[in-house]
Amino acid sequence: MHKVNIFSIFLAIVILTGCSAQKQKTDNTIKTTTHNVLKSNSKTWTFAKKVTSKQTPNNGVSNELSTSVVSKIGDISNWTTSKNQFITYPINYKQVPLKKWQHDTQKSVVRSEQNNVHWMTIAQINMVLKKLGADIKIDKLSDLVFLETKSNNMPLNQAFVAKGYHLYAINPQYTDNEQTITVDRGQSFTDTRTKKATGQIVPAKLNGTWIAPETTTSANDTGKIMVKDGYLYQHRYDSYERSAIQGLSSYSLMSLNQNTTYASQKTNAARAGYQLTQKSVASGDSLGYLYMFVNENKLIRIGQGQTTTYQKTSSLVAANDLPKDDITIFEQLDQKKTGEAASTITVKAGPPIVGMSSSIKYLTNPDAGQITSNIPVVGLEDGRVTISDEESGSN
Repeated sequence: MHKVNIFSIFLAIVILTGCSAQKQKTDNTIKTTTHNVLKSNSKTWTFAKKVTSKQTPNNGVSNELSTSVVSKIGDISNWTTSKNQFITYPINYKQVPLKKWQHDTQKSVVRSEQNNVHWMTIAQINMVLKKLGADIKIDKLSDLVFLETKSNNMPLNQAFVAKGYHLYAINPQYTDNEQTITVDRGQSFTDTRTKKATGQIVPAKLNGTWIAPETTTSANDTGKIMVKDGYLYQHRYDSYERSAIQGLSSYSLMSLNQNTTYASQKTNAARAGYQLTQKSVASGDSLGYLYMFVNENKLIRIGQGQTTTYQKTSSLVAANDLPKDDITIFEQLDQKKTGEAASTITVKAGPPIVGMSSSIKYLTNPDAGQITSNIPVVGLEDGRVTISDEESGSN
């Protein structure tokens, strides 16, 4: 009898231990899934849709949810994650425990309003996740990932969960309001890796003339691009415009993750169905277009709500499309000032005017193409450019 009792007690302990381990495993599953999705070196997430509902003074937050695929001004339209770190330019965030986030969230409002801050119920959050199309549910608030800014510990008013190619940002709190208002309940973001990837291309093999057959030719857009020795040229009105073709593999992943201009262009590419990655070879221009080389013979231009395809029609650049003298002017004016590049050449009634810029790297420099000074070219003889002693500021 004594032996049976000992065995029964042992069996009960094993069962209870097993149940406890199983419960702990279940509790940790959702956050583990999120961290497994976010642990890669770099992911860029673009806005997909949002969920809102009404809030009334007497009845709190309504469970009647509405969806929209349009983000309002001020909404975060994309996130970058790298090794479980969150970045939305130019701010870096750190993950914090639920209790700290709740404490700091209440402290962020005036003392008289702190008792008016409320947390959404688990059921309310799961309704939002379902409305966003998620196939996951949380069991407790701590299943979500909470963030504060690294610089000053300001809590973000959203918390996150991720699965597969989707990141979900949930608004877990609300504050009493004397008016009937619309409140944000959550957003979904999509991994840009679901888009078409472009291969790594040798820039030297891109030289030639590129034509977009469907383009209606105008003074602003001739539908023709010339590529020569690492630069993209096009003719607009009375000017030749020049931009650097950038092989992004020359940049570290960390520097790209921190670059606001690259992030913006990556979002533009994703909206058009393409990935801009560290393997891409691409360029830009003064109108904000993104030019991505898909392969050695295909180029796509993304911008202003349209995607235009260019095909390389020749490996040569005709002299009447891009005069040799203009190339010489660009090259020699590059050497005039350290840290500056010749961006444009404009010819009207007088001598050619060269527009100088601090950069023509449109994928990584927010100041690319901005004219800092204009330099008149007064002569070109035997391959040597003579410039005026007088410079003028930017137009």
